[in-house]
Formats: sequence, structure tokens, C-alpha cells
Amino acid sequence: MLELTLSSLLNTMSADFCALMDKEKDVVKSALIAFSMANEQYGPKNVRKIISDANHIEIKTLAVASVATKCPNQL
Repeated sequence: MLELTLSSLLNTMSADFCALMDKEKDVVKSALIAFSMANEQYGPKNVRKIISDANHIEIKTLAVASVATKCPNQL
């Protein structure tokens, strides 16, 4: 398996988030479900490590960029 990076995690999550937002219309619910799906796909230890190692500005910047690219109408 390729090494999980913050960028790949957030890109995966943003695709799921956008699809969920189309159905749910709820930001928090969609984000939590997308996070849960990423945990299933990559494993909780890998997801926790990537998030723990990143700083808050990096997470925010990459998360917004990922969603803006995949579904700009959701911002």
C-alpha cells in the first residue's frame, strides 16, 4: 500500500463529502460520515497519525482546497 499523506486523505474525504452533501445538505453530518469512511478505507491508526502529524493551518488549507476543487458550490 502506498504511504498515506494528508493530501490523499483529504482528497478522498472531499470526494465523499461532496457526494454526501448533495444528499444530506448537512456539513457536520457529511464531514463526519466522510471521516468515518476514510477510517474504514485507510485504517484508524493511519488516519490518526496523518492528522496528528499535520499542523492546523496545513489541514485547513488542504481541506478547503480539496473541497473547492471537487465541489466549489458546497463552500
